[in-house]
Amino acid sequence: MKSQLERLTTKERIVQVTMDMIAEEGFQSITIRKIAARAGVNVAAVNYHFGSKDVLINEALRHVTNQLKNAFEYLRTNDQDEETKLYTFISNFVAIIVEYPDIIKNMISHAIYDHPLNVQEEYLAFIRNEGFALIKETIGKIIPESDDNIISLKALNLVSGLNFPFIIGDHIKNLMGVDLCNEEMRQLYIKLLVDNVCRRD
Repeated sequence: MKSQLERLTTKERIVQVTMDMIAEEGFQSITIRKIAARAGVNVAAVNYHFGSKDVLINEALRHVTNQLKNAFEYLRTNDQDEETKLYTFISNFVAIIVEYPDIIKNMISHAIYDHPLNVQEEYLAFIRNEGFALIKETIGKIIPESDDNIISLKALNLVSGLNFPFIIGDHIKNLMGVDLCNEEMRQLYIKLLVDNVCRRD
């Protein structure tokens, strides 16, 4: 039986291996040669499909950022009440972070301490121009009596709660005994995030 990697096209396999290597080693230590060896292709194949390491890394990150952006689409649907939409969005967003925690950490670190890559700039622009507004709009519908400052702060609190625990990863487990990779604990945390946002202060 073929492995999951073997079922992919050469181009898809190179991207998947790159995502795995970024997650494990970060951006700086990976090379085209190492990617080619792990993907079971030659360097020429990598260069043929992508041309350079930067283009390949951007393509790998685009797969992750597209998944994150797609999670926001749950906030646009009209077939659920606002609290359910928010819960669905949070659940899907967190599932992506849990699947790619080291990629997310590396992306944030790269954006803070270095110049962000093109795909990171695209994702940050999406958050600025659409993502944060969608979260605020949803919260505003849940607690319409709240003023804009409260809604903005609740949105900020939610975004922080979505990212921070997963960014510091095992430190949360070591310091507090909280393991958000545990499905039951994660669902409890997601419910808490939704309850905090929906609470009338």
